Amino acid sequence: MNNKFEFGECSWESVKHLFLNYHYLKTMPAGILAAYGLFDPERLNMAIGGAVFCNGRIQYDKKFIEFSRMYMLDELPKNTESWFISKCLKALFKKYPTYQGVVTWADLKRNHNGGIYLASNFVYDGQSRAVKKYLGKNKKFIYERTSNEMSIYAGVDIPKKRFIYYFDKKQRETKKNENL
Repeated sequence: MNNKFEFGECSWESVKHLFLNYHYLKTMPAGILAAYGLFDPERLNMAIGGAVFCNGRIQYDKKFIEFSRMYMLDELPKNTESWFISKCLKALFKKYPTYQGVVTWADLKRNHNGGIYLASNFVYDGQSRAVKKYLGKNKKFIYERTSNEMSIYAGVDIPKKRFIYYFDKKQRETKKNENL
């Protein structure tokens, strides 16, 4: 990877502009445990890429960290994303050694099939459950757990693909071999 850029842990405020302006969700997740940035010294150390990791869903509490958001400027060199993810995973393992690994999701309706996760040694682990969605009072989609009697049913979201990166290399290889 080009030594032109600098990787480092940062505050979520340092990278939030990437997610609010460029990421397809245009939001920041709740429960952020760690944030990492890719900084360009030639642009006054502005963040040109970033990722946030959260405590995630209750079933993963204290077991898996959720890889919640990542964004990289399109102009970055080839393989920057996988290099950046690798740096994040190493930093997370050092920071959270009692966790088993990192879980993430690929949203098929956004044409995201998870190729970057497989290229980064994540293991495919099935799909999420189908979730009912509703239109909330502001006419934006909300999901069943945040809906109320005023919400209008709008169908079911298609499941997302789930990928897990196990910090333990033997466990990761065993899980990969189970999926063959």
